[in-house]
Amino acid sequence: MKNKLISAAAVALLSLALPCSKVMAEKVSLEVTSNLIISPGYHDYLIDYFGEGNVDGGWGWYGLGVGVQFPLDEQVSIMPGADFLLNSISTSNYYWSSNSYTNFIFLPKLVARFQFEPKSPTFFAEAELNYNFPSSDYFEWKSGGVGCGGMLGYEFKNGLSLQTGYQYIPVEEDYYYSNSDSVNMGGFVVKAGWRF
Repeated sequence: MKNKLISAAAVALLSLALPCSKVMAEKVSLEVTSNLIISPGYHDYLIDYFGEGNVDGGWGWYGLGVGVQFPLDEQVSIMPGADFLLNSISTSNYYWSSNSYTNFIFLPKLVARFQFEPKSPTFFAEAELNYNFPSSDYFEWKSGGVGCGGMLGYEFKNGLSLQTGYQYIPVEEDYYYSNSDSVNMGGFVVKAGWRF
């Protein structure tokens, strides 16, 4: 069922570009965002791995993102881009001293945005498809496949925006961790952005 939903989202995102014979090049813009993701799946994974009380941090991710926004009409646009997410954790146990590890996720994505009004200030909604490239100082991670997300936001007249929503970021770790299923490293997202 999950793969069917992701496939349907991919078709919907790509179909937005089909009715448009050309992109309004004069309105192409760059968007830079700062991200905060609160990830219960990531936190549960760390607790399951290290044990309760043996890990500090790991509640989510901090990140920066960049995207190039191509308008398809006055209210619909597509935005290829990428987020760079990071998190640092500290672990301790009776058997070893405290250690710190840094974890990263490089997240290329394709976003479709619908603005409720043709010009800002306006509310907007976004749908996202992403694919992750995770890396860690400690874990043996690999991508769990295509992820997705949905956001609601508000863009002010000066190009600043605030948005919140949810991202699904599937990551697999089957070398140390007994469960080889994907872990959702995404979660509840808050973003602040600037489009120029």
